[in-house]
Amino acid sequence: MMASTWSRYHFLTQRFSLGLLLSLVLTLTWPFTVTGRRLPGEVGGNVTFRCPVEEKHIDFLYLQRGNDFVNGYYESKEVPAPWNNTKFDRNTSSVFMDNLKVSHSGVYTCHIRYKNEQYTGISITLSVTAKYSRPVFSPPVCDKEIQGQNCQTTCTSNNGYPKSSMIIQAIVTSTNDTIRQTWEHVKSVQSPNSSTSLYNIATTVSYNCSNGEIKFSCSVGDVTSDEFSVCAHQIQDSTDIVIVTAIFILVVVVMIAGVLCWRRRTGGSMRLQRVNTNEAVEISLCEKNGEKEAA
Repeated sequence: MMASTWSRYHFLTQRFSLGLLLSLVLTLTWPFTVTGRRLPGEVGGNVTFRCPVEEKHIDFLYLQRGNDFVNGYYESKEVPAPWNNTKFDRNTSSVFMDNLKVSHSGVYTCHIRYKNEQYTGISITLSVTAKYSRPVFSPPVCDKEIQGQNCQTTCTSNNGYPKSSMIIQAIVTSTNDTIRQTWEHVKSVQSPNSSTSLYNIATTVSYNCSNGEIKFSCSVGDVTSDEFSVCAHQIQDSTDIVIVTAIFILVVVVMIAGVLCWRRRTGGSMRLQRVNTNEAVEISLCEKNGEKEAA
């Protein structure tokens, strides 16, 4: 009985010792990766990958993305050709990368191994973005049949990344009040450039001028357009029509008044001439009759 108990204990001890030894071996020899920081960058700009190292003899240190070697060194071997837009600084254990593109985005790993020690991998995630251009509005296009009642304008912004949405703001100014509106969920057309992967975004706004002047602005991210005013000419046109109509009526009234005055003056002088003529005729006749009677 004791022998059986000892044998079982001895077997379990042996199995535990073997498992512990295997774990220790794996711990000492198996490489591990430490999740690192995120590194932001902009298209056309540059970044620096800094691989944290200790003051020890380094066997190799290089930067890699997936299976692609980026830059670095290996003390006992030749390394592949580095990326053309990178430089490795052994003094600072860093890789400098310029002329960034959207395609450079991804997870990079600093591979480090000290002499006679285990390998360490530290990941760095590069996120390359591009600022959208300042949005601009296109000239308005209106229905010719219904002037000012059915119009459209398009706001566009180009060469941005990642895909984004556009926000439209409108200020409607009427004779009675000023109304501010914000449209965040507007339908936009987003088209990527096949060579650069940058996006162009366009949003079309429909409006009418029945409520007065409208001032539009659009924004993508932190970039906002200048104010774009529409329908102001409608108010001006209405004012001009009123002024022209008033002037026309005034001219007509003045002309009518002038004609009436002229007719009155002209008619009076004719009657006066007639009266004077008759009187002259009557006087002359009387004078002749008087002369005959005297003779």
